[in-house]
This record gives sequence, C-alpha cells and structure tokens, in this order.
Amino acid sequence: MHELGVLTEAVRTVERIAAENKVNRVRYISLEIGELTGYLPVFFEKYFPVVVENKPLFEGAELRMRTVRGQALCRDCEALYNVLRCEGRCPKCGSREKTILGGQEFLIKEIAY
Repeated sequence: MHELGVLTEAVRTVERIAAENKVNRVRYISLEIGELTGYLPVFFEKYFPVVVENKPLFEGAELRMRTVRGQALCRDCEALYNVLRCEGRCPKCGSREKTILGGQEFLIKEIAY
C-alpha cells in the first residue's frame, strides 16, 4: 500500500506551494490518478483525514480525485483501447505490443485556496 506515502508527499508539496504563495488555508486538493498506477483511490480517501490531521492549513479541506483511463495504441494495428478492460491485449488483433498513452500519471491537478 504505497498510497499513504504518495499522499503524504502530495500534502507536503501543497504545504510548500502554499508557503511560497503566502496562503493560510486550502479548501481542496484535486488529484488525477492513472488507473495503471496501481493506486486505489479508496485509500487516498481513507487516509487523507489522517495525513492532514493537526495541520491548520488543511482544516476543512476536501480531497477530490479523477481517475485517468489507461489508454494504449496497438503497435500492430493502431487500434486505441483501454488496457485494463482488455487485459493488456488489443481487442482488434490480439497483440500485446502497445504504446501507453495515458493512465500512468499521478498529478496534483488543482489546489484551491
């Protein structure tokens, strides 16, 4: 379960950005989480209150998340498909040769003050 460490680092990053911009309250943090990262958003939801506990900057702050689909382009037939739904195999030709186009990212997309 790497979610706790990743979330802790994201909160530290937001703290740093808030300090640099002389912000004293964060209303929400918006994350984009690629479905190919292996991170489970339910754990981010569960641990966010724990990670921001006793941090006045985050009092009443909300965590928002958006999942980014794991999309790939088949190198053999150029079909576009969802990697997880198709279990890594092109639904058109059956090839496993692919270029990942999205779904591996973890981004702090927005910080609302």
